[in-house]
Amino acid sequence: MNRIAQGLTLVLLGAAALTSTVPTNMYLNWVKPGFGPFLIAAGVVTVALGVAVVAAEIRGGSRAEDDGADHSACAVAAAEGSADGGGRAGHDHARAPRVAWLLLVPVLAVFVVAPPALGSYTVERSEPASAPQEGPPSGRFDDGLDEAAPGEVVRMDIRQFVMRAWVDEERALAGREVELTGFAVPNDEGEGWYLARLQMACCAADAIVNRVLVTGGPEPEADTWWTVRGTWVEPEGELVDVSEHRFDALEWETVDNPPDPYEA
Repeated sequence: MNRIAQGLTLVLLGAAALTSTVPTNMYLNWVKPGFGPFLIAAGVVTVALGVAVVAAEIRGGSRAEDDGADHSACAVAAAEGSADGGGRAGHDHARAPRVAWLLLVPVLAVFVVAPPALGSYTVERSEPASAPQEGPPSGRFDDGLDEAAPGEVVRMDIRQFVMRAWVDEERALAGREVELTGFAVPNDEGEGWYLARLQMACCAADAIVNRVLVTGGPEPEADTWWTVRGTWVEPEGELVDVSEHRFDALEWETVDNPPDPYEA
């Protein structure tokens, strides 16, 4: 990989960062929205560095710097190479190791493969979120249920729903109609299907699974997105002993994939 190839690689890496943020928001498949400005800044800087490297090489700046360098080590290596039949000829400082071509892998991933957001495959092979040890630090839930009028349908994140279902000893969810949105995951071990969302703290690598077992409706195709209105199936016994919460569907409709597939 010569200097011009190195510069072009930097340009492509920067372009990959920019095209996944500015026009498409594709970066939301892998990291939280707050990382968008940093990706844009990194892309701009990387493209600028790559252009500078290419421009310097075209202008002959690299050759001028090499002419003023100390080539004594190269001369010794060349002499030793001549003595043993050319087996250790001089080397080119303008070339990077072949492993540098691996820098193009992220570029191919963005421009050619375009990895999607995590979905049903991840949910089926991951442990769902476990019951928290305690409720929210403020003592108040952020799901809007307490402020909703009696009989009003409450829209919740799946994260908010399972948190309330696990730790609210007053069981305020009982009998209330709730609307949840997520992607479908087949349940190969029993009835119903899972409505799931993944929650991440930083990036897709640390995502955890939030899901509810939906009953009372037809099983949709995996990874399709749905909004389901229904009620919590109140469990018997202690809430913390529940392994997964059930959701009795009353109405359901397919929806478009959201721009940000993850929950905060």
